[in-house]
Amino acid sequence: MKNNAKVWIGLLLTGLLIFGGAAIYLLKSAKQEIKTIGIARWDSNPEFSRSIDGFKQGLEANGYVESENIRFIIKNPETDLNKQRRIIESFIQDNVDLIYSLTTPGTLVAKEVTNQMEKPIPIVFSVCTYPVESGLIDSLESSGNNLVGTRNYVHFSQQYYAFERIFSHTKMLAVVRRKGEPNSTNQFREVEALLGERGIDVYDVSAADLDDIRYQLEANIDKFDSIFSTCDTLTHAGGEEIIVEISKRYNKPSFACNKEGVLKGHLVGNVGDFKTIGRISGEKAALILRGSQPTWLKTESPRENYIVINKKSADIMGIDVSPEILEIAKEVITK
Repeated sequence: MKNNAKVWIGLLLTGLLIFGGAAIYLLKSAKQEIKTIGIARWDSNPEFSRSIDGFKQGLEANGYVESENIRFIIKNPETDLNKQRRIIESFIQDNVDLIYSLTTPGTLVAKEVTNQMEKPIPIVFSVCTYPVESGLIDSLESSGNNLVGTRNYVHFSQQYYAFERIFSHTKMLAVVRRKGEPNSTNQFREVEALLGERGIDVYDVSAADLDDIRYQLEANIDKFDSIFSTCDTLTHAGGEEIIVEISKRYNKPSFACNKEGVLKGHLVGNVGDFKTIGRISGEKAALILRGSQPTWLKTESPRENYIVINKKSADIMGIDVSPEILEIAKEVITK
């Protein structure tokens, strides 16, 4: 009996060792499963790099660490819609688990291409100012499709309030935007409605390209007192520099919808910081990788105001910036 008991104990221990080893192997295998995310960054704008950094931080804060359990395929169409289409198609061929897409034009292409799939790949987007109005999603509460994300949207009333605390003499505001682009078309309507209530006129600089921005601003320079640079792919792609140059040369104070514009010389911006909203997009991506559906999640705006002031530009133009607004600014550029 004693020998039989020893045999049974030996078999039991052997079984436990085998089972334990198998369990450890399975756990290790599960931990080593690597998710793949395709990132379509739209162009080489440095702010888009900050968006991607924030996106990765949001994932890492939720357990997805690059080179451990997640990898990224980053491609840049350089604002070319046909290249963007090929990039999204390549992500599908690579069987990525999720796509991170920047800007409204780029994300509209991603939506169109993935919708041709039987089971569309989830898309998390950012730097899309008006995702509902542009047709990306049904509503901010529930997209109704395979998309969800963050928008770089701060209501124009907040943007203008930050500007008028520095320059309060506007009777007509020039609004610079790309002709026909949904984001800035919607933003222009918002500007027009709000300033109309304030008795301030709006001059529409609806430009086809960068040369057209310069021509329209210079040809009509006496018609307006100040300039607003919209959240727009044309202003992102070189328009900011032109607006800032003309603003300083003709002493027409300007403000921007995005942080990069203020860094380049606009007086002020109450902006959706790309890195911060990228991080929120990363949080949503982590939930999706764990099994959530995009329609279960909300598309979010910036969670707090982010005011950036270019004190150097103010000094050049002889504009005083009060200590009160400097106090509330998240960043003050002095060099």
